[in-house]
Amino acid sequence: MFITQHRRPFCLFLLLVLFSGSFLVSILPDFFFHGLPLVNEQLHSSIEAFGALAAISISLLFLNFHQDGQREKGEYFLLSMGFLMMGILDTFVAVSISGQGFHLLHSLRNIFGSVWFALVWLPGSGTIAKIKTVPWVVACISALTGLAVLYSRESFPAMLLNGEFTPFAIGINYITAALLLAAAVYYLLEFLRSGTIESYLFTWVFSLLGLSSYEFRVSLIWTEDWWFWHIQRFLAYSLIFFYIFRTFLRVKDELKRINEDLENQVAERTAVLSSEVAERKRYGKERDTVILELQDALAQIKTLSGLLPTCASCKKIRNSKGDWEQMEFYIQNRSEAKFSHGMCPACAKKLYPDIYEEIMKKVYPSNT
Repeated sequence: MFITQHRRPFCLFLLLVLFSGSFLVSILPDFFFHGLPLVNEQLHSSIEAFGALAAISISLLFLNFHQDGQREKGEYFLLSMGFLMMGILDTFVAVSISGQGFHLLHSLRNIFGSVWFALVWLPGSGTIAKIKTVPWVVACISALTGLAVLYSRESFPAMLLNGEFTPFAIGINYITAALLLAAAVYYLLEFLRSGTIESYLFTWVFSLLGLSSYEFRVSLIWTEDWWFWHIQRFLAYSLIFFYIFRTFLRVKDELKRINEDLENQVAERTAVLSSEVAERKRYGKERDTVILELQDALAQIKTLSGLLPTCASCKKIRNSKGDWEQMEFYIQNRSEAKFSHGMCPACAKKLYPDIYEEIMKKVYPSNT
């Protein structure tokens, strides 16, 4: 689906409002609530669990699109791997608690996914999709990272110090924001070239994710602005999940329609071929009949050709069994010829000299 040329400026305006207004909305609550803590670990775990389910589902759908040969540069594969890592690490975030790698898992999830998303800028990066074991390696690395953070948190750099985020935490989220916004710019340029709704949607999604990573720096845990960037991620996941799921259903319906068309074409062609086969069978039977008739005619011709043993006196012909047949019977039994009897003038004069003249007058009146 495409967005027409005259509507693209309005779409860009909406994107600008999103980008600038989102950050302003994230800090406005501070003027009213002054960083009021809103602790709700159950709600947070539910949001992260939804994010994990959505990200893994999106990853599988993107991987399916890639296997169908869509986007020859391999963008779908890169997006699939990014959402796969984010989804698996989201699962560990959902079961973690504050102080047990809570913020570190947040940050690692974002930067791992953003690296894959930003790879769309690297020429030839899609060739990694040819390695069939990549998804399994990515899944294993994500799961091992989550387990390592949960059970060996002290081995990793601190994220909070005296209630404030450490330079390591800020830096990793700034890098994440830069990578995600780079991916947003890639799809924005693609949207300006092609005008596809998909490119525009990806621009929205990566802008929201990039802003949520940047706003990590200016938020305090459990405050309203901290919850706001969770809402941004929730919205980004919801948008792309809804679009990709609808695309999947549309492609499925198109494949179903194509299969039905093919089945109808096969049925029509089968009917035509059956008719042709029946016609050929009929022609074949007629041909066989003609061949048999020709063979019979040939046999009769062969029978009536060559030397015929004939009696010099009575003119009878000896057949293959050795019996003597009257000449007319012999020929009549072996051909289509029929005989009628008459008498030539010479024989009539010889046999009937007394009435010969009268017979000639009756038979040939014009000669008298």
